[in-house]
Amino acid sequence: MRSLPRLLFTMPQPCCKCKKTIKPPLDIGSIAGERRIKWNMHTSETIMRRALSALLLCLLLPHGPASAEEPDRSPVRICDDGDEWPPYTYYRRTNGEPTAEITGFSVEVIGAILGKHGIPFTIALPPWKRCLASIEAGENYVMALSASKNPDRERRFLFSMPYYQTHYYVFYAKDRFPQGLKLGSQADLNRYRLGGIKGYAYSNLGTVDKDRMVRAASYPELVKMMKAGRLDVFAEDYEVMAGLASIGTLDIIGDPSIGRAPLPGANANPFHMIFSRKNPRGEALRQLIDSELEAMRRSGQLAKLLAKYVKR
Repeated sequence: MRSLPRLLFTMPQPCCKCKKTIKPPLDIGSIAGERRIKWNMHTSETIMRRALSALLLCLLLPHGPASAEEPDRSPVRICDDGDEWPPYTYYRRTNGEPTAEITGFSVEVIGAILGKHGIPFTIALPPWKRCLASIEAGENYVMALSASKNPDRERRFLFSMPYYQTHYYVFYAKDRFPQGLKLGSQADLNRYRLGGIKGYAYSNLGTVDKDRMVRAASYPELVKMMKAGRLDVFAEDYEVMAGLASIGTLDIIGDPSIGRAPLPGANANPFHMIFSRKNPRGEALRQLIDSELEAMRRSGQLAKLLAKYVKR
């Protein structure tokens, strides 16, 4: 910036009789320079004060939630039930034979969520008890796709929000109960020899004595035990039984020797994803997946995917 020319104005000199002090010449350039110096100092102080205020504000503000941070993009190891849980988790069939590809509603949901964040994942279907034990230990697997709640599991695992629900039906052998079962409530199941699958919680059967339940290793074995007279009835999720029939594994729905009816007094059975409490990644995944599940629910994407697999 150019400096102002130094102009001198000479004031009139009074006569010596006035006895007034004669002012020195007025230096316009000096005045302008002093004003520039004062303005620059004032501006610098203002900028400095504002910068310090902004810095203090940033330091005092709380850090954002963990979900806002960059997610861990290392591969996520997922397990689920080795007996399959169609239409939620199962092996894709080709000409009626299972392939190595795992598909289903739950697989599509987790694929959409983790894919959105660029997180790779693998899914394996070991025996259900082994899957749960591994997640609890926080070692090989960090999460599973489908589990119902009970107090024991809530102590052992972290749970996502529910993202689908099933409905209990009772299944029985028609040759022994041609008129059907006499059930006024689920507690009436205690009058019968009730069957179930090893390791399953049956958390919605709150008034049933599950300690007396005759357990089988798989659904085909459960049906064989019932037809052989080793148990009278079993209560299972209708959607899963229909799913087993749709993939050709076990057609309980279409078996003319097996009767079925909705279980009285049983509410819908909500299912969740579960996560390891001991693996530090478990809580981060739970937060991320809960946030995305809620977004999918609000947008209608979750219902659209469910309708693709569960026919009403």
